[in-house]
Formats: sequence, structure tokens, C-alpha cells
Amino acid sequence: MQKQMSATSVPSFSWMDDEGLHLMEPGSPPSPEQLKKMTEEYQKRIRKSPMWNEMVRDFGKEEAERLLSQCKAKIG
Repeated sequence: MQKQMSATSVPSFSWMDDEGLHLMEPGSPPSPEQLKKMTEEYQKRIRKSPMWNEMVRDFGKEEAERLLSQCKAKIG
């Protein structure tokens, strides 16, 4: 678990587990539109990463796209 704090901020926490990357920080939750934009950016970054090429090679383009569609920003 990672803890970040400065003299003028409230602590935030992030960690990664089998369910993915988690982030806890103060503030209002993102709106549905913000979550959609976050998901689009996350998927775009995956497509530009070496992992995407591996997914396409291992599963084929159609299955890689299906798997990618499951990579979403969400409030949990």
C-alpha cells in the first residue's frame, strides 16, 4: 500500500490486487461522464501498450477487444 501526504493535503492511498488498481482520495466521486472519460483514456493507454499486442497475439483481435471492454474505471 502506498501513502502520500504533503503538509497541506489529506492522505490518499493506492494499491493493486487481483481486481485491479485502486485509489482512495478525498473529494467528491467522479460523475458518470468523468468515469466514461477515464475508461476511454485507460483503454486508449492499454491499446498503445505492449500488453495490447500480447493480448491480440494470444487471444485474437475480437477476444482482445472483448477483454479490453471489461477494463473500466468504476467506483467500488
